[in-house]
Amino acid sequence: MSNGKSSSSQVWIAVVLVAVIAGGIGYWAGGQRKAAPTEARKLEIFHWWTAGGEREAADAMFKALKAKYPDIELVENPVAGGGGVSHRVVLQARLSAGIPPDTWQTLGGAELKSYVDGGYLTPLDTLYSELKYGDAIPKPLASAVTIGGHPYVVPLNMHIQNILYYNKKLFTELNLQPPTTYDELLAAAKAIKAARPKMSPLGLGTKEKWEAAFFLDSLLLELGGPEYYVNLYKGGVDVTSDPNFKAALDRLNTLRPYIYPSHSGLTWDQSCGLLVSNDSGMVIMGTWAIGYFKSRGWTPGTDFGAVTFPQKPDRILLFHPDTFGLAKGAPHPKATMDWLKVVASPELQIPTDVTQGGLFARVDIDPAQFPDPIRQELQNYVRGNSGKLILDQHGSIAPFSFTTAYWDEVASAVVRPDVAGTIKRVNDLFTKFNVKDGAAWYQWP
Repeated sequence: MSNGKSSSSQVWIAVVLVAVIAGGIGYWAGGQRKAAPTEARKLEIFHWWTAGGEREAADAMFKALKAKYPDIELVENPVAGGGGVSHRVVLQARLSAGIPPDTWQTLGGAELKSYVDGGYLTPLDTLYSELKYGDAIPKPLASAVTIGGHPYVVPLNMHIQNILYYNKKLFTELNLQPPTTYDELLAAAKAIKAARPKMSPLGLGTKEKWEAAFFLDSLLLELGGPEYYVNLYKGGVDVTSDPNFKAALDRLNTLRPYIYPSHSGLTWDQSCGLLVSNDSGMVIMGTWAIGYFKSRGWTPGTDFGAVTFPQKPDRILLFHPDTFGLAKGAPHPKATMDWLKVVASPELQIPTDVTQGGLFARVDIDPAQFPDPIRQELQNYVRGNSGKLILDQHGSIAPFSFTTAYWDEVASAVVRPDVAGTIKRVNDLFTKFNVKDGAAWYQWP
C-alpha cells in the first residue's frame, strides 16, 4: 500500500507542476500577444504598368490611395514587360516560395482562376457585400472575377481588345473611311501602300506574342461571330475541319505584305508608336493604347481615331479587366483591404482609367468623365449593351497554360505562311492542355 500512496503523491505533484508550467506559459504567451506590435501600415504590390500612359496611370492610382489612407507605406515591385509577361514569372516564383506580396495585378477569367486553384487568393464576398460592388459593375465583368461562386478580385477597369486605331490626318489626306470589316481593312491597306510605298499600312508588334493573337481574334470574330468565338476558346471547335479558323489564317497571310516587317522585335507600345512616327497607318490594340498615344502628345479624335473591329455581323466587345486581390497569407491584410476599397471607388477609377486608357469598371460613373469621344461612346455602349461583352482569350477563357502556348503559334503564323502546320499544332494544344475541361467554368451569355 505504501507504494500506492507514493505513486498517488507523485501523480498529484506532477499534475500541480504541469498546471503551474501551463499557467506560466499561458501568462507568457498572453504577455507576448499584448506586447506584439500592430500590423504595419504597408502595402507591397506587384503590377506591370510601366509603359507610356501606364506609368502615369499607376501614379494616379497610388495618389488616390494616399489621399484616402496617407499612413499606408507603398512598396512597389513593378516588373517591366507589357501585358505582364515578365511580371508573371517573378510573381509566380514568389508565390511558389510562400512569400507573396500583399496584392498583385492580374487579369480576370482563367488567369485569375489559376491563382485561385493554386490557393494563392482569399475570397472577397464580405467586401463585395459591404461595397455592393456587384451591383455597380456589368454582369459579364462580375462573372469574370467570380470563381466557384466567390469574387476573388476587385476590377478597376474594362479593357476592350478589338479596337482599330488609325492616323486621322493620313485617312483625311487619302479620303479613307475607318475600316470595320476585313474587306474594308484590306482595301484601306492597299490604298495606303499605293499612296505611301515606304509605309507599312498595318502596325504590329509581336515581341511578347499576345499582340499577334489580338490581331487574329478580330479576324476570327468577324468570320464566326460571338458564339463561335466563345466555343473556340472553350475547346468546342475541331480546328482541323473548321472553315473559320483556316479562313482567318488565310486572311492573315493576305494581310502579311502590309504588316510592318520588323514586328517580332516590337512591343505593343512600340507598334502603336509606328503610327506616331508615320511608319504605319493603322494598328489593332486595346483601349490602353489611348493612354500611350496621349503620352506621345496625340489627341484622341484629332490626331487619331478608333473603331471597334470588326463591327459585322454584330458589334461585340472583347474585354478583360485589370484587377487586384488579397493574397492568402498577405503580410499586411488590413492595409490591403483598405487598398481594395480604394480600387473599387470612383476616386481611383476616374483618374486611373482616364489616364491609362481603359473603361470604368463601374457603370454608375458618368461617361462624360472621359475627355475623349472614343471612350465616351464606348462607355455609353457598354451601359446599354452589357450583353455584348465577351471575355477575350488574353488569359481569360481558356486555361492560361494553353493561352501562352497558343500565343507562340499565332506569332509564328504571322512570320511564316504555314496554315496547315499552324492548324495541326493549335489542335494539338487544345488536346494537350485539355481546354474543354479547363474552360468549362466560363458561360456566355
